[in-house]
Amino acid sequence: MRNVKTILFTLTGLLLFASMFQKITHLCGVKKLNGVEIPSPEPVLTFHNYCDGSFQGSTEAYLKQHFGFREPLIRLYNQYLWDFYKTSNANRGVLTLGKDGWLYEPWSVDDYYQIQYHQHAASADQMTEQLLEEAKRVSQLQHILEPYGTHLFVCLVPSKDMLYPEHLPEKRETRFDDEPKMSARFVLEDEYRRLGVNILDLGDYFQQMKDTASFTIFPMTGTHWSKYSALLAADTLIRYMEHLGNINIPNLVIGPRTLQNAHEADTDLENLLNLIRPLPRPQYYYASATRDEDSTAVKPKMIVIGDSFWWNIVNQVPIYDFFSEAPYWYYNSTIYYDSIHQSVNDINLTKELLSADFVFLFYSAVQLYKLNNGFTKKALLALCYDPEEIASAQAKLECNIRSDSAWIGRLKEISETQGKPLEELVHNEAQWLIDSHTEYFFPALNDSIPTKRSKWVESCLTKDSLYIIEQETEKIIASIKANEVQMESMREKAIQQGKTLEQTIHDDARWIVNYKIEHGTLQIPHNK
Repeated sequence: MRNVKTILFTLTGLLLFASMFQKITHLCGVKKLNGVEIPSPEPVLTFHNYCDGSFQGSTEAYLKQHFGFREPLIRLYNQYLWDFYKTSNANRGVLTLGKDGWLYEPWSVDDYYQIQYHQHAASADQMTEQLLEEAKRVSQLQHILEPYGTHLFVCLVPSKDMLYPEHLPEKRETRFDDEPKMSARFVLEDEYRRLGVNILDLGDYFQQMKDTASFTIFPMTGTHWSKYSALLAADTLIRYMEHLGNINIPNLVIGPRTLQNAHEADTDLENLLNLIRPLPRPQYYYASATRDEDSTAVKPKMIVIGDSFWWNIVNQVPIYDFFSEAPYWYYNSTIYYDSIHQSVNDINLTKELLSADFVFLFYSAVQLYKLNNGFTKKALLALCYDPEEIASAQAKLECNIRSDSAWIGRLKEISETQGKPLEELVHNEAQWLIDSHTEYFFPALNDSIPTKRSKWVESCLTKDSLYIIEQETEKIIASIKANEVQMESMREKAIQQGKTLEQTIHDDARWIVNYKIEHGTLQIPHNK
């Protein structure tokens, strides 16, 4: 017995020593864990964190992430859990185990059971109201951009739960079971159609082919559509843009498909399990993508605002064989495939939108609750208001914050406790208010189709188009002034809106001109 204890003690000591040696030297190369991990900073001992006990907690958190051989030991433990209990530590908020070996993201499951809105709003009614407002903004943006030759549309991308609900786990009890149910996809789809928004419904496209398709649209252990499905989606997108813009874009040629072992992109959820052995899975179809040779085809500029589903398209389609420019505004934040800009904060939004032939929103069903990540609000604001007007509203709001003793007092407390500059907090507070209540601070956006335009819009027009618009505006003004009934109406409107009579007449005339442009009764040239 004594020998056994000695051996166990020696082995334990060797394991501890090996772990410490590996931590210091990194002698053995180890495969990193998949997924996102927030690093714990190395703690620094101070009198304050020693007294309040926080140093011990931060030290434990740091050591859990930095002991030697951490990665293979975690994989070994995960494999043990999976082999004996068909569960995993990754199951905690990152993925959900479905039936027959299928894996899902938990928010995808919540979306199917129509309870995902709880992560974004206080109630189903509030979420529905926000979605309806967003649909209105998309409609406004579409109507504003059309006269300048920019075609805006929405591409409704399916999610895994939508096409393969039969493999979802059994419905679990939640605290939301007695709450009303609602789905962003259903609300937006109906409202988009009611408002006449341009829609390409890829969800419906794949739903119709699911029962007869000889390939898997979504892989068992992946969260995005399969790479072959992405090629079909790309081909459908190009054909839709040809129809919408009445132009000839090079055709996408999909090569012969072959069955292969799953590529990395088709196992992204399985990778999060961080197992030692791969899971058993079927083979999937893969194919190459090229363009045909058509000398009459043109390559338009497009802008994509969307989520990660676009990666499966752009990573295998030679996108510049079909488009002259194709920047990808990932979640309306980071910009990819743009040699000049890396962030949407760096661009002249008006110039970019008006220089594009196509702008489309590309979000999967589970991401629709994020309301296009604020793109439509920022776009409408940039198209309708001058930068000086926006800056003036921001400055005025910051001044109001500073003059409110309770408000600025609260921000001072935050500044002291979090160590952030007070001016930065004031600026961010004002910006948040403007982003949250844009229409309140910029009332022109409340119109069904805003007629106000920023000076940047005017600068993007050709001299000929400006002349045509000005001439038509003058004609309408003369017509209004010659009609006493209309003049009386203008006088009443001027009083109600607090404007001068001349400004009211001019605004109405410009609204009529914009209406004619939008409905094709007044044609103007534009820059592209």
